[in-house]
Amino acid sequence: MGRSIDRRDFIQGVAAATAGSAIAMAAPSAFAKAGMGPKGAALSGVNVDGAVTAANYPPFRTGMRGHHPGAYEAAHEMRDGKVFPAGDPTGEMYDLVVVGGGISGLAAAWYFRERFGNDAKILIIDNMDDFGGHAKRNEFQASGKQLIANGGSSYIVGPSFWTKDSIALVNHLGIGPGNPTDRSDGNLYKSLGLESGTFFRKEVYGRDQMVKGGSTLRFDRAWLDQTPFPPAVKESLDRFVNGKTDYLAGMSAAQKVETLRAMSYRDYMLNVAKVHPDVVPLMQGIWCLGSDMGSAWFAFFRHRPGFEGLGLERPANSPEGETIHHDDYHLPAGNSDIARLIVRDLIPDALPPGNFAEVETKRVDYSTLDRPGQKVRIRLKSIVTGVKHEGPDGRLFDPDTSECTVNYINDGKMMAVRGKNVVMACMNNVVPYLIPELPEEQKGAMHQAVRAVNQVTNVLFRNWQPFVESKVGRVSFPNTFYGSMGLAAQRYLGEMTPPTSPDQPMVVGFGTGSNSGVCSNTTMLSELCGGAAPEPGTYADDQFRMARAGLLATPFEYFEKAVRSQAAAVFAGTSFDPARDILAITVNRWGHGFATGRNTLFEADREAKVSPTTLAKQPYGRITIANSDAGGVSTAGTAMDEAFRAVRELEQRQFGFYEVI
Repeated sequence: MGRSIDRRDFIQGVAAATAGSAIAMAAPSAFAKAGMGPKGAALSGVNVDGAVTAANYPPFRTGMRGHHPGAYEAAHEMRDGKVFPAGDPTGEMYDLVVVGGGISGLAAAWYFRERFGNDAKILIIDNMDDFGGHAKRNEFQASGKQLIANGGSSYIVGPSFWTKDSIALVNHLGIGPGNPTDRSDGNLYKSLGLESGTFFRKEVYGRDQMVKGGSTLRFDRAWLDQTPFPPAVKESLDRFVNGKTDYLAGMSAAQKVETLRAMSYRDYMLNVAKVHPDVVPLMQGIWCLGSDMGSAWFAFFRHRPGFEGLGLERPANSPEGETIHHDDYHLPAGNSDIARLIVRDLIPDALPPGNFAEVETKRVDYSTLDRPGQKVRIRLKSIVTGVKHEGPDGRLFDPDTSECTVNYINDGKMMAVRGKNVVMACMNNVVPYLIPELPEEQKGAMHQAVRAVNQVTNVLFRNWQPFVESKVGRVSFPNTFYGSMGLAAQRYLGEMTPPTSPDQPMVVGFGTGSNSGVCSNTTMLSELCGGAAPEPGTYADDQFRMARAGLLATPFEYFEKAVRSQAAAVFAGTSFDPARDILAITVNRWGHGFATGRNTLFEADREAKVSPTTLAKQPYGRITIANSDAGGVSTAGTAMDEAFRAVRELEQRQFGFYEVI
């Protein structure tokens, strides 16, 4: 831990805008000091097989990923008033240009081809150096072992409840349970004596201490008695989490619901349940929200502690409820596995043939994505700066034959392509800067799509022997920057096999807490904001903005040091050496993460008579809107639904019947 961690501003920032940034971004400098190689993925301690390197295979890239340097700066310049010039025409004309290569953009391209035929020429433009948007695959190769991890959008939520269109796409891709190779081994860690533990840091609790067998959200009295909490905190925590007090006694069920809807979860804890203030951060917020950012009713719906004595029935279909939870389907690399299969359907030789299980370990050939002459092309590292209709308005009743020009930056050059149709599958809040001619009401509605802030950190350990020596498989950290650390699941799929021996390399996840939302971890939020966290009760969107600014301003070294220091503290006294045993770190930061929709705890969102999502997704000539913002829900199913709607809006169905005559 005494080794210095060099700054890598040039590596993570300036170099990211260059053609060689793929190599540069794979180079955590502390690892280079430990004797790692000078280029490619080897800089992060990864032995890459064959010709596949971090230079030509984005999932291998480590360091600051997600919203990585070079992917967003031009968009921020547009936000701040910069007007980019028109691009040099490439001479390309497409039937459809899709702005954004996430799940929604890929689904829009797929559905457009289904509707208009295999000869449709389609271009997908994305600002990042990989497709999939928040559906991000992290991959490592060490000691001959391929390791796959999810870096963003996690899983398919409740597919049985998806619309016909969306589930039809998933079924077409062949994704789903039932593959004979698909299984998880939940017994290996148990057979090695590994259990969950909670680690109390000396910086907060006076001394480092591990207490096994529980967490602040689920524990028994034996666990609680071992913790360093003061007696008053212990009593309050036990009463709130394990007790069944009716804190709203004397109210009818309807009155209880109204009361819970009118207050935040934080206020419920402090003013109704009257918990000790130190208990509040231990509850880890609600979903991606801090406890002051969502209503107590939302907390009850999402199965947070403290409501067992109220006698209320939860609304159906909570994501944490049995119905949805048992219907969820997880893929090893999260929803990036869906994105890969859509890409293969659009560009068949991008990924080898085989069912979804058989190709799990296969790698996309990125050189196939933007080849001249093919019907569908995906153009990465290209930031769109403007979309504009061209040509005069047509006559009433005639089919709309106007076209659009799409301007973008690629490799520092301003370029332009033309499209007969455009689907804006980027985030809503950037669209008004790209299409300033939109109606003011629509632009205002789009700016209301303020997303949550998320992070997912995956760390490659040389081996997982320290976990075995410590007899823990997952550790939670109260009031600490990273809220959790845990071994990857023992998942099998196709040819993918997990590391079953403790002497093999392993991906260890460092989480925000019970989910990836930064605002749900008050310590991480405060540290990212330089110690000046938002005041409790601050409008949720403003808290997201503050968290986003802090996340983007925090260098990779800060995350790296937190990983090394927290792991070193947990594994003190074992064979673990953070300088030797941590081979690579991938921080997937999502400044614009989950779509959140309206939050009726706050007056600004309660006042809207019509959902801003309805106003924001109106078509504008040959331009339509597709993204999870358009539905206000952060699921892959929503992203697909909105893509299908956007494509349907591009179809011209007049045929003698007209809305305007």
